[in-house]
Amino acid sequence: MKKVKKPEFYFETGVAECILYNEDGHIFKGMAKCHPEDEDMMSEKVGCEIAQSRATIKALKYQKNCVIKPSIKALKQLYYSMRQSKKFNPKSYENIMLKRQIENWEWDLNLIEDMIDAEKTYLQNYIKDKEQMYQFIRKQRKGQN
Repeated sequence: MKKVKKPEFYFETGVAECILYNEDGHIFKGMAKCHPEDEDMMSEKVGCEIAQSRATIKALKYQKNCVIKPSIKALKQLYYSMRQSKKFNPKSYENIMLKRQIENWEWDLNLIEDMIDAEKTYLQNYIKDKEQMYQFIRKQRKGQN
């Protein structure tokens, strides 16, 4: 995954955006908008981090749904077709390699699902932690006044 450009933050609107693209040129855009209650804590770094995480999730989902799953489906269809043949040999090199490829793609599917879950968890925790920090800082500010 490559970045098209540096994540951008627009202070006027409180919007951050990050654009990523893959080797095939598909574009994945992640955005984050500062919540009105958090305008006193508006941060370019936080907004860009959230936007980048969202773009990454979109890119991973694309890889899962448009590359890995169709590949598994095609290989399984080929395996099913081969198995129906009267000349099918389960010990043949072709069958062994086909089964190995199916296993590799299924391993990739499990890995990318874990990566998506990890990125979602990271994003949720990041937002939750920032909110807790903001609440703490606001509480401190009130105590000083």
